[in-house]
Amino acid sequence: MSIHPLKLVSLISIIALIGCQTGLIFLLDNDYRYLISTMLTAPLLIPLKGLFANKRYTFKWIGFLTMLYFSIGVSESFANPDLQIYGALNILLSGVLFVSSIYYSRYLRQLEQTKD
Repeated sequence: MSIHPLKLVSLISIIALIGCQTGLIFLLDNDYRYLISTMLTAPLLIPLKGLFANKRYTFKWIGFLTMLYFSIGVSESFANPDLQIYGALNILLSGVLFVSSIYYSRYLRQLEQTKD
């Protein structure tokens, strides 16, 4: 069984985005780094089951979730010189996840329509 390339890109980008948020532990040097990293990682874990189960609804609403990480990436890229790479990764990964999940959702809709 082969996996659709758009689904693969979506899964890789969300796992990389989770890794990016988890890696924030090593980039921050304050007392709240574990709390911040956990609060940024936890929302990304919620849609994983639906993404792996190929649920079209999950692929549709994950676009809303990615906009949060896109905004964080933009703000960190410009506001904090120490976290510019982190911000750029957030922008890149959330953008890729947004586009791939939207197009894969459309593909799943077409697939459902052809079955009917």
